[in-house]
Amino acid sequence: MFTRMIAVLAILIAGTAPALAKRVALVIGNGAYEHTVPLPNPSNDAEQMATKLKSLGFEVVAGQDQTYNDMRRSVMEFAKKAYGAEIALLFYAGHGMQVAGQNLLVPIDAKIEDETSLDFETISVDFIMRQMSKDVKVQMVFLDACRDNPLARTLARRMGPSRSGNVGAGLAEIKVEETGGEGSVIAFATSPGDVALDGEGSNSPFTSALIRHIDTPNASIQTVMTRVTGDVYDATEKRQRPWVNASLIGEVFLNKSVASAEGTEVASLGNTATEVPQQPAVAAPAPATAQRNLDWEREKLIWEAAKSSDTIADYESYLSAYPNGTFADFARNSIKRLSTSSQVAAVNPATTPGAAPAANAAGASATLPNPQTAIPGTAETEAALGWNRSARREIQTRLNLTGHNVGRPDGAFGPKTRAGIVAWQTANGQVPSGYFTAAQQLLLTNQTAAQYTAYIAEIKRKQRAASASRSTTTRQTTTTNNNRQPQRATNTQNNNRGGGVNPAGAAFIGGVVGGIIGGAIGR
Repeated sequence: MFTRMIAVLAILIAGTAPALAKRVALVIGNGAYEHTVPLPNPSNDAEQMATKLKSLGFEVVAGQDQTYNDMRRSVMEFAKKAYGAEIALLFYAGHGMQVAGQNLLVPIDAKIEDETSLDFETISVDFIMRQMSKDVKVQMVFLDACRDNPLARTLARRMGPSRSGNVGAGLAEIKVEETGGEGSVIAFATSPGDVALDGEGSNSPFTSALIRHIDTPNASIQTVMTRVTGDVYDATEKRQRPWVNASLIGEVFLNKSVASAEGTEVASLGNTATEVPQQPAVAAPAPATAQRNLDWEREKLIWEAAKSSDTIADYESYLSAYPNGTFADFARNSIKRLSTSSQVAAVNPATTPGAAPAANAAGASATLPNPQTAIPGTAETEAALGWNRSARREIQTRLNLTGHNVGRPDGAFGPKTRAGIVAWQTANGQVPSGYFTAAQQLLLTNQTAAQYTAYIAEIKRKQRAASASRSTTTRQTTTTNNNRQPQRATNTQNNNRGGGVNPAGAAFIGGVVGGIIGGAIGR
């Protein structure tokens, strides 16, 4: 049934992605604190950051609402995977504190009743960073952990007046030279010693901005963090300014697009932005990239289906299909949670937390939704495709070829183009958002494969004809000048041309791209 369908679909759609330089990330979000104020956002922050990093080629060790023992195990797994990595990255969201200049991350079961608790109930940032320095080229640390922490105030009171000054607000500055290498980026959600905001949405202001910018195509991490800082500063009405300390030789790109011989695009780590080659006037399709994005969206869809049913069986089905998937750790945490709930229910059958979701799963639809129709396009999903102006012109041309006229392709997605996208999405049973996803791009490319090939061939034929016509014009003009009959020869040539090389008309040929001509440029 539903569980079996998830496993079967995952097996059928499993694909492979191009190999990238080794990238490993540790992502933890702690919010369900047992002995202090819980935080609403860290779990969401961690899940979405893990998703984003997975799409950038990272092998992710992820966890949410982790106890001290859970965090130690996660750090150990991360340390083993990170050895010899091109990039090792730490992202943490949750309560943090500084004591005597040392930054500590707080597990959900920490009580911190006195100084002794620090060594046995918290995880030192320095300890994690030591695990990131073993033959690692670039180390990146993102700490969204400067929230107001009542545990720190309790500790300060119990330490007494003479030592309470060792407990500082927020987190302490980390010196780059202490990381053991020159390839380091360290970012705090706010300035050292300040307290960050948790935000009013599902993510904190810092994590929201980081998720929004970290995969910007061909943007160095230095540029990304400048944009993140500006967004957080504006979103918090100048109350919070992220702090970034970087020591890098050259620029590091997490989403650098390099055109290969086959026309596909892969992410890479580079030193300069100028290494990206220019695209041709008519961009070639990138089927491998589109297919990889489609496979990724399908994994997300299967995960969402399992999370929606919230049953052990469906989480196990996801794990059987994606044992090392982005959400594998979250699935295992959910299985652990549901197993604990089942044990409680056995003692008190009147309260069975998993009963309602299980019933919903039993009555689930016989088929899973198609990701091409189930995942709506947004400005973010379209921006993630990394289209340049030539690629956008190609999309406009393909929309015209399907009969949804957006006017003459100019690479500017204005109101007319958006209306054409909505019409195409509606015709194909998709959410009419006016923005593309990777799956929708692949569908449009497949729909118009033959027409677009014919269109390109016709463009090239007209270009050859125009070139031949210009050569003829040059020869005839030369002959006319030699015969001292410039006026008559020019008139004859104009009559012979008949507008055949008009650039506006040469782009679209009636028999090949009927219905494309017309429309204003401002779309």
